[in-house]
Amino acid sequence: MRRTFRNVDELMVFVPLSLFSTLGLGVVFFTLLRRQNMALRANQLFAALVGLVALQSLLLSLRWGYEISGLTQWMGLFAPLLPVTAYFAYLSLSNRLTATMLWPLAIIGLNWAILFWIPDLADAAILMTYLSFGIAILIKARQNGQDLALVRIGQTGSAVRAMVFTGASLIGSAFMDLFVIVDFIRTGGENIGLWISLVQTGILLCVGLVAITGPAGATQSEPEKAEAGITQEDSAILARLNALFEKQALHRDTELSLRRLSRKLGLPDRSVSRAINKTQNMSVSQFVNQFRIKDACALLEQTDQSILQVSLAAGFLTKSNFNREFTRITGQTPSQWRQNKG
Repeated sequence: MRRTFRNVDELMVFVPLSLFSTLGLGVVFFTLLRRQNMALRANQLFAALVGLVALQSLLLSLRWGYEISGLTQWMGLFAPLLPVTAYFAYLSLSNRLTATMLWPLAIIGLNWAILFWIPDLADAAILMTYLSFGIAILIKARQNGQDLALVRIGQTGSAVRAMVFTGASLIGSAFMDLFVIVDFIRTGGENIGLWISLVQTGILLCVGLVAITGPAGATQSEPEKAEAGITQEDSAILARLNALFEKQALHRDTELSLRRLSRKLGLPDRSVSRAINKTQNMSVSQFVNQFRIKDACALLEQTDQSILQVSLAAGFLTKSNFNREFTRITGQTPSQWRQNKG
């Protein structure tokens, strides 16, 4: 049955935005599949996250745009998958998922049980699921900024921001569910089409950010608070790291991550990041970028390469990140530094 719109304004707001949301998410999903290494668990989970949001967006469009009430139960089945997948996606950036970490799957089962056996409580259960996992992701963003071992060196800041956007989006979705419940009680659901359309567009922007900056972002995070007591092990790790960068120019690897660096040393991620933090009082990102900027200075002085070419050769993915780090470390822009050395 096709929905009857009360006026042209509602038609113009609801239909284009909801369809744009679904289409845009579909484009992001297929872009991820084509460009990312799907052998990595984190990339698989981020792609699944985008796909689930696209599917949920389509179901919402059909349900409220065309009053296909038979889709309501399908929406209830897919709804708890989204926050749990988001939680797993970010967890996979710092840890290998083990059996003990899979407890959120029980939350999905609980939601499904409520949907089939106590349907009157299904909306409340989904609301609490979104709210709980949104808060959990925000907490992890605050605690695990330095432990995102699979994120490229120097880009943990954007990954953390993506976590914050995702957590806030899930919490916002929970409040949207609350609004829908209240609106049904007060007006019989007159405002649902408009508000769902607006929220879908917001989710598109957030998930698009997640897809671009989840596994890899564009800035660096701040160092952890330094731990007291430098041990011989810490000093030995630092010496091995210095040798890796000075002899093998490991910093030029644009795909370098804490996990890749740790495997080179045959050590746990945490041991490497802790050794750098304790001995140098800086993050892994800042430590690696020191070598990259040193390399860039030599190239600026000894070659005629453009600043973009120099930034890429030194291991930076973007010129903007290179300029920011160069200015932070040297106090000058790359152009100024080259002119003063000329």
